[in-house]
Amino acid sequence: MRSFALLACCAVLAAVACPPLASAGEGHDFGKDHARHLLADLDANAARLGISAETVAKIRSIVDAGMASADPLRTQLGDARAALRALLSTARPDEAAVMEQARRIGTLETKLLELRLRTLLRVRPLLTDAQIEALHTVRAQRLAPLRDACRDEISTSCAEAMTGRDIVHCLFAHRDHLSDACGAALTALHAEHAAP
Repeated sequence: MRSFALLACCAVLAAVACPPLASAGEGHDFGKDHARHLLADLDANAARLGISAETVAKIRSIVDAGMASADPLRTQLGDARAALRALLSTARPDEAAVMEQARRIGTLETKLLELRLRTLLRVRPLLTDAQIEALHTVRAQRLAPLRDACRDEISTSCAEAMTGRDIVHCLFAHRDHLSDACGAALTALHAEHAAP
């Protein structure tokens, strides 16, 4: 279980290729924002965690390259999802066309996952297990107010979410049904992510 947690944490660190949920709206690119804030957390805590400036620069270079590689795939995926929505919006959708579009989306999602994992495999050896656990703790502290305010919504609507990013995505997908406290916490986190 410990090794899975470490792998999941480092996958979060390398989450540069995750496409935004179609339902999240507002043009918010969670993949890029997530990577940007993780790099900010790394910068802010590197000295305390014993991560050298050289290592931070290497990680930043790897993550930046991953984001650049993911950009065209994210665009293609957004276009493919829009095309699927258009197919499904007709009175009698063409089943063959819908299934073909679903396969295109699946292929693009697989390519993004592969890119994410390649990034992970390049970042992981640069950090110790203890450093990864410490960065995971930083992320958990950032999400603690949201988890507290949205405890009921997470347990009922987002119980399958495994990472903090998954929880945020899920809550955005259900944002029309959140309590006032949960909605406010989600808005505050969104504002933090939108800040430069």
